[in-house]
Amino acid sequence: MKTPEQYFVDDVRLPDVDDAGRALTSAEQAFLDKYLGAEREKVLAQAARLDPRSEDVVSGIVGTESGGSAEEHSDEKMRSQLEIRLVSFSLLEREYALPITVIQEVIRYVKPTKLPTAPACIAGIINLRGRVTPLVSLRTLLGIPGEQDDRFIVVCRHRGLQIGLMIGAVSTMYKAGGDDLEWNVEGNIGVSAHLLMGLYKSGEKLISILSIDNLVQVVLQGGRTHA
Repeated sequence: MKTPEQYFVDDVRLPDVDDAGRALTSAEQAFLDKYLGAEREKVLAQAARLDPRSEDVVSGIVGTESGGSAEEHSDEKMRSQLEIRLVSFSLLEREYALPITVIQEVIRYVKPTKLPTAPACIAGIINLRGRVTPLVSLRTLLGIPGEQDDRFIVVCRHRGLQIGLMIGAVSTMYKAGGDDLEWNVEGNIGVSAHLLMGLYKSGEKLISILSIDNLVQVVLQGGRTHA
């Protein structure tokens, strides 16, 4: 059986388009206005452009399961499917996952440019292939105590905004379906339920499936975890 890293290397599909010089999406404009304002040009100039290849790229998956793009994802659509494919990763020995269709690629961690007015859960920004990409500390956002070296960034593009989720390591991949998936998780999870799309039970393990819809919303709202 392939390890996640072997799968990603064998099936890598990096974005072809260089987005430098393109018009900003409304979501990007809202993010820049909220956190940079008049300091926009100064801060953006500090964010060195990244074009990771070879050993710096762990994954380059673009909508491989649905034949579409990550932009087409919605939590509601995922919940209606009989089976979904998940990529899981570790945060201080806890396991979380995202549908493979929302993941653009996984790159090795790079230090972001700080945003002075951003909440603690937004570590800063990077310029990834011409797109301003906020980096999100999932440990801070989910309230997970303890220290961990964030070694990778899971890059997702959704609703006009590209974000990077900082993680410790890629864990494995799952094909999940049927009774092993639970979508109504509010009663089981509590305060973090807004950030989760559902739960997946694999043997004795219970894996939390993150909601990319709500993660992007949190970034645009300044770190607030409830709508």
